[in-house]
Amino acid sequence: MIEANKNETFPITATLVDEETNSLASGKDVSYDIRTIDDLELSPPINGMLGESSVEAGVYKAEVSIPSPGVYICYSNCIGFLPGTENIVINNENIYELSKANSPHNISVIDVPRTTEDNFDNASQEYRKVPYGMTDYIVSMVKLDTDSNWNNPVTSGISYAYYKTEDDELPYKIAGPVLI
Repeated sequence: MIEANKNETFPITATLVDEETNSLASGKDVSYDIRTIDDLELSPPINGMLGESSVEAGVYKAEVSIPSPGVYICYSNCIGFLPGTENIVINNENIYELSKANSPHNISVIDVPRTTEDNFDNASQEYRKVPYGMTDYIVSMVKLDTDSNWNNPVTSGISYAYYKTEDDELPYKIAGPVLI
């Protein structure tokens, strides 16, 4: 299976094995045709001839790109040989760009301690046994790599601290909110 991003150039290859000599067959005309997984022709069509490798005779290759995300199948054909197929998955998002968003400089984690005295705690703090001055909850944010500040995070969320007793200095669990 081949996985790429939309409009990214990627290689397709085919090898021809001569079953009589059990070796790779050189000097053949090998065509390819990329279609939807439902065998529908693309518009415009993506097809053509595979060129033979200058490094390894009997290996045929081409570089292609597909402009739309989805699942595709590439057929390769040569007269006198069994056809070959390869599944292709084209991602809508650029995986490289998504991974850049998860770089440490694009992730913010803010520890928010409890600042209210015991007689002013809310029901959630009381249930989670949050000690005064210790972590009440954590705010996490992710920003785009191109953003210079945290004004418009791509995503954000809150995780709450749970303590076994009000004397603990560290929570035993960080999780979602308490539904009281």
